[in-house]
Amino acid sequence: MKNLFIYSLLLFCVVSVKAQEETQEVTQLDAVTINYQNDILSNVDDDTFLVREEHAGEFSANPIKFMQENFDIQSYISLEQDKSNNLRHNDSYRVKFSTNKGYLEAIFSRDGELKRTAQNFKNILVPSDIRKALYSNYKGWEMVKNRYTASGTSDKIDKEQYRIKLKNGNKSQIVKIVPDRMGSDIVTLE
Repeated sequence: MKNLFIYSLLLFCVVSVKAQEETQEVTQLDAVTINYQNDILSNVDDDTFLVREEHAGEFSANPIKFMQENFDIQSYISLEQDKSNNLRHNDSYRVKFSTNKGYLEAIFSRDGELKRTAQNFKNILVPSDIRKALYSNYKGWEMVKNRYTASGTSDKIDKEQYRIKLKNGNKSQIVKIVPDRMGSDIVTLE
C-alpha cells in the first residue's frame, strides 16, 4: 500500500511537469532602449543635476570624464531653446553636477563645446601617490579632513590643489598639496 502511494505520487509529479512544459509558450519581446543617463542623474533645477549616490564615487574619481560619458549637452541645449521658444540663444550654458561630497560646474559654448570647468570636493579618497607622500612625510599623523579644488579650460585641468588636515594626538596641521609639483614640495600651513 505504501509503495502504491509513492508510485502514484511520483506519477502525478511526472504528469504535472509534462503538462506544464506543454502549456508554456515562448513570448518574443520587442527590443527596448534604456536611457542609462536617467538612472545616474536627476534634474534638481534648470541647470543643476544631482548624481545618484550609487555613482557618486565614480563621479568624484574623475568628474569631467563622468560628465562626458553621462550627459548629453546637445539635448540640454535643445531643451533650453525649446523653453525659451527659440527667441534667444544663450552665449553659454552653465551646468552643475552635485553629490553630497561636492560638485563640478561646467560652462559650455552655445554650440555645446566645453569651455571651462570648476570642481570642489570634500573628504574624498585622495590619489595613492598623495597618500604615499603623506605617509612617508607625516608618520604617525592621521588625515581627518580634505578638500580638493580644481579648475581648467576645456577638459584639461589647469590648476588643482588638495588641502588636507592632519592630526597627531592633540596637534593638528594643514598640508596643501599641488599635484603638479609633487616631489618638489609639500607646503605646510598653520
